[in-house]
Amino acid sequence: MARTESKSTRESERNSIISEAVSFFTSARTTISLLFILAATSILGTVIPQDMGLEHFRDSASPFVYRLIAILDLHSLFRSWWFLLLLAALAVNILACLLKRLPAIPTEWRGEGAKSSFSVTVTDERTIEEVDAAIEPALSTFLSAAPKRDRLGEGKIKLAWVKHRAYLLGFPFMHCAILVILIGALMGLLYGWKGSMQIEEGTAASQCRLIPSGAVKHLPFTVAVDKFTLTRYPTGQPKEYRSDVRLLKDGQEIAKGFILVNHPFSSEGISLYQSDYKLLGIKEVRLGLVEQDGKTSELTLQPRSTVDIPGTNYKAGLISLDPGVSKKGPGVEIALQGPGEETRTLKVFREEPAKIGQQEVRFLDYSPLYATGLQVAYDPGTIVVWLGCGLLIAGFFLTLFTNYRRLVVHIIAKKAVTEIKVSGQSRRQRREFRESVEEELRARLQPVKR
Repeated sequence: MARTESKSTRESERNSIISEAVSFFTSARTTISLLFILAATSILGTVIPQDMGLEHFRDSASPFVYRLIAILDLHSLFRSWWFLLLLAALAVNILACLLKRLPAIPTEWRGEGAKSSFSVTVTDERTIEEVDAAIEPALSTFLSAAPKRDRLGEGKIKLAWVKHRAYLLGFPFMHCAILVILIGALMGLLYGWKGSMQIEEGTAASQCRLIPSGAVKHLPFTVAVDKFTLTRYPTGQPKEYRSDVRLLKDGQEIAKGFILVNHPFSSEGISLYQSDYKLLGIKEVRLGLVEQDGKTSELTLQPRSTVDIPGTNYKAGLISLDPGVSKKGPGVEIALQGPGEETRTLKVFREEPAKIGQQEVRFLDYSPLYATGLQVAYDPGTIVVWLGCGLLIAGFFLTLFTNYRRLVVHIIAKKAVTEIKVSGQSRRQRREFRESVEEELRARLQPVKR
């Protein structure tokens, strides 16, 4: 007897633990708590620089903060074990809520749900056929739908109207959407990667360095930067920078486009983002030449090369650029060599021209040489996340713009009267729905006078 009682007690305790676990994971409080914790940790992830090596924090943070960052992986928070555990707990919570709600949906779809927003019972002095003929057309017009009719036996009729069944799909659509989005996010966290690359204008590259490891990653294509354009505000601050790129594979162009900040360029699941730029030097300098007769022309100088100056016996080469910190304005220093002369230097400014032979030389403009900084990202879960977003929008649409309504009328023939039992359910505007149904009944029925 004692063994039986002990076994029964253990089973009862086990069932109690399971019941508490199910209650915990199907609770709305659990959902709200998990979302709050995830939001708080996401804020923390925006404050602490992510995808940087621990060496970055060893010198900039105190020993306690450094140990905390190292133990909790706060430098890679969104890939840390405890953040992934939180996402898994949220997924289990949402799945449990979905499984708890799903069995009731087919019943409500058929209009056989047990819940009702209101119930009304009235009697009529007419026969069951007369009451049926009065009620059915009126309520069908009111609900803009035909009822499902059942004969429950002699003297019993059941009429059931169901409207906007699609509302019932909103709940599973939204919960499935969140699960799909979480799966897509996990795919990106576990199998995606980020890298950076710097490409000089006019050149190409096919590999990047992964963040934060710094390992070299070979891309499935070559990125060729044809042009980099930097525009500035009147104050001189950068306004916009743009990279015109071509993607090459086996020497063949497979895609062409441009990259701006917040305007990435994608191909084969890999996205290229404009992150920064770097001034490497001078691409070319343009000088204006004015001859004695007033005829003008232009001369272009490029680094590491010399050119003949038209109309003279001199050759010129580019040494350096003066951005223009003096009243003379921007200028350039050139190496000048004449016939039988040693090379000498000459400075030419926009506001102070120089003489070379019989010509006047003035600085016009220069073209800087840039290297564009690109961030490279691969996220295999992007399509999955977009699918989840589509499901989420569909769920919100069904929930917000449809209204599930169910109305069931039992007409029962009694000895001297006919009894009408009405029960209804409405997800929104319940009071208005009940009052409208009661108004229709009062207009169509003839209550028994007492």
